[in-house]
Amino acid sequence: MKKNLIHQPLFRVLVPPIYGTMMYLLILLLNNSLGQLGDTVFTIEMLVCVALAFLISESLRLVILLFQKKAGEDLLKTTTIGALVLTNLLVGAALVFLAAYCYFRFSEGMSYFSLFKATLFKMVVVYGVSGLLFTLFFLSTHFLSEKNETELRKEDLKRQNLEHQLEIFNNEINPDLLFQSLETLISLVHYNQDKAEDFVDRLAVVYRYILENRKRELVVVKEELAAAKNLMYLFQERYPEMLQFKLLNKEQNAEKLMVPSALPTMLDCIVNNSIINMHRPLHVTIDAAGEEGYLVIQYTDNQRLSQNKFIKKRCKRVHEAFAFFSDRPVIEIKAYGNGFVKLPLLDLNDRI
Repeated sequence: MKKNLIHQPLFRVLVPPIYGTMMYLLILLLNNSLGQLGDTVFTIEMLVCVALAFLISESLRLVILLFQKKAGEDLLKTTTIGALVLTNLLVGAALVFLAAYCYFRFSEGMSYFSLFKATLFKMVVVYGVSGLLFTLFFLSTHFLSEKNETELRKEDLKRQNLEHQLEIFNNEINPDLLFQSLETLISLVHYNQDKAEDFVDRLAVVYRYILENRKRELVVVKEELAAAKNLMYLFQERYPEMLQFKLLNKEQNAEKLMVPSALPTMLDCIVNNSIINMHRPLHVTIDAAGEEGYLVIQYTDNQRLSQNKFIKKRCKRVHEAFAFFSDRPVIEIKAYGNGFVKLPLLDLNDRI
């Protein structure tokens, strides 16, 4: 943990002189003798007040260090805080009393305690209160530091979790897509071998893209669009004349960045979560220009009543993957019989 402000060398050197001067002025005010400043500012009494400020601040700092060492995390408990405040109050008052007594008795040569009793007690009260404020200042900065450390740890855990989810997403291959594609391929082989060969090539390209990008964090939009076209070709062979696909503005934002396989994954989720037949065809449109820095997928809302849990999980991981790189979320909305998925287009400086 970062060292508390009261333990910083610069604070220890610069603050006591200012602190001591303020105490000197306060004591003069209490004694109704501020008029002495008209004669001279730099007096022995002021030097004594500054020396007392050094003595008090360093002594209380050592007490705080002992409490930190002994209490550790228990320093945040109410009983420990109360003990620290009381100890510093007593230590500060005792030190000021002894130091001021020695000054008046031996330096000023005052033989009788009654001669300086009033001033001595005023100094004890003033420095006692200031010692209390010193302790409260430490506690406030300590609590703030603890809170910041806790927040940083939470953010670090959140980042690690997002990294883990991103790794899972990148390493995940949808087995259902392979099985469905093989079924389609078997059908094609029987009546159109040329088309079957093309289908195999497209299927190989889709899986090659997934495997090659498992270790990449980001890819350009044009690569995602190419992968999406190949994937939609496979789906159109599976649902001939029931699935229509359009790609708009593919040249725009071509060099922007996206999470690899995010677009194909969302298309896979849309197709497999939809009812597709001659009476309810599925229309899918991808607009690469999008709006407000998003790539937009628009599709006919033919959602199934019961959704595949595996597909829902894959869709959720797309959201988590983008959350690792940007504070702009993946947006999913439905309106007027259509569904919309908006995937944020990223820049390198978007990464949070």
